[in-house]
Amino acid sequence: MARLLSLVVVLASGISVAAEPTVGPLKSIVPHEFGKLSEPEQAVYVAGVLDGMSFTSYGYGLPEHDQFVRCSQTITLGALAKKTVAFLQANPKFSEGTTSAVAQAYGSHCKAKGFR
Repeated sequence: MARLLSLVVVLASGISVAAEPTVGPLKSIVPHEFGKLSEPEQAVYVAGVLDGMSFTSYGYGLPEHDQFVRCSQTITLGALAKKTVAFLQANPKFSEGTTSAVAQAYGSHCKAKGFR
């Protein structure tokens, strides 16, 4: 029995397990659904995305957190929602989800303001 167990351990150690692929961001609202929301609803959605991004950067102690917060003070939620809509209209085949589109629009804004 001990030999059998040793053989199983040796054989199992040679089995390679494929690493799971990286999981992408959540897609709670897809772009075409975002476009159907009213402007106030889009702004609330954008606020949630920014809160989540800020919470994560703060919680992980990322060095870019302060710049992230400072950049957020240079744009209103409504203006960022409009930039997100414009980004989605300019990229009709964008498939990463609305959260990622908000991040892309926000990143472009921050870069233009010198925060990146």
